[in-house]
Amino acid sequence: MYEFRLLGPLEALIDGIPVNLAAAKPRALLALLLLHRNRVVPTEKLIDELWGDEPPARATKTLQVYVSQLRKELGPERLLTRAPGYELRVAEDELDVDRFEKLAAEARERLAAGDAAGAVEGMRRALDLWRGRALVEFREPFAERAAARFEDLRLAAVEDWLLAALQAGEAAGIVPELEELVASHPLRERPRELLMLALYRAGRQADALELFRRTRELFVSELGIEPSASLRELEQAMLRQDPALLGEVRAPRAASTSTVHTRPRRRRGLWVVVGVAAFAAAGIVAALLLHDGGSNIQATTTADLQVRSFVYKLENFLVQSHDGRAQVTRAIAGAFDCSLTPDVAAAQLDQVQRNRQSLLEQVAALNVPSSEGALQASNLFQKATHASIQADWIYRDWLRTRTACPRGGHPPAAARAADARATAMKQRFLVVFDPLAKSFDRRVWNANEF
Repeated sequence: MYEFRLLGPLEALIDGIPVNLAAAKPRALLALLLLHRNRVVPTEKLIDELWGDEPPARATKTLQVYVSQLRKELGPERLLTRAPGYELRVAEDELDVDRFEKLAAEARERLAAGDAAGAVEGMRRALDLWRGRALVEFREPFAERAAARFEDLRLAAVEDWLLAALQAGEAAGIVPELEELVASHPLRERPRELLMLALYRAGRQADALELFRRTRELFVSELGIEPSASLRELEQAMLRQDPALLGEVRAPRAASTSTVHTRPRRRRGLWVVVGVAAFAAAGIVAALLLHDGGSNIQATTTADLQVRSFVYKLENFLVQSHDGRAQVTRAIAGAFDCSLTPDVAAAQLDQVQRNRQSLLEQVAALNVPSSEGALQASNLFQKATHASIQADWIYRDWLRTRTACPRGGHPPAAARAADARATAMKQRFLVVFDPLAKSFDRRVWNANEF
């Protein structure tokens, strides 16, 4: 029986016996193949992910040696040569990532069905599979990207576990864990929402309102944005001392048209605040429950589809921007290691800038839904792209003044400062966009990826 583990230090076991994988690069190759399990990974991609811009002179041959080492440990039937690369075969439930996602999904289904206690137990089983930070031993870019995605999955599961515990009546008991989660992820809004509700239910209404005040102060000062509509609605409900906040938190069922029309609007808002977190991937539920009483399900579905289309299009722009970021990084690195002349590096930056200007024109022409999140995301993405362009222009203009390789030198201070401003603007954008992306089961992004 095979077992592969990525949620912590990389491990591979056969019949309970660890596979001997001592060398760093073969371990990185196994991790990369596990991330692309049951798919053919081209040789060129494997080389690029393992060595980046500095592959060894005989990279293909070296890769073949590593593949041979893995085959010896795992068996030839597991690691197949298939043009144009290699495929690692992994059966269902052999990888801890798959087991984690399966257990988490089952726990969320229990929560949606009203079985809070069962959801708590199920999510605990899922989280118990984590043995530490995923892929922390690797420094290759692919590992950093995957680790960020895994960490976001883990945090979402922790939040859902705490939501289930809150629904199961454990408000006072989960306050310390929520406080720790808020402290370690201060700009993540969902833990703050759950902590506010837990404090309120534990009889600490003043502390709950003080938390909202501090949250608003932090978001406005650090990010330049107000807390989300759901967090503001929760604060207003607490100020009204609405009795619904102390009642049983049930996961909302799919509402019929008549239910949407007859339920009082204020109570619908509270259903969203205390229940919709269990359905973070179902943005349509939030839109349905918050919509005006005179609207119907079809109108709400249309609005939701418009936001989904916007998220998908903006995600496509991010992919294009990611490619531009990689080109910029290679051009600047090439100038400093003398593999490119300053003129050539500057010309490559010029090409990227032309592509980015075209991208900005496409974003400006994008049909943006009227939702607050979509409007903010569009505005902040344009500002982040402008900031990146300004930073790269400084690098380009500086390179044009160089007549020789700046080996051992440092970028100008103005370029570093512009880079910092661009990164800060990207982070502001992601605070708004990543929750939208998650609500439609899309990937989340880091500021260094575009």
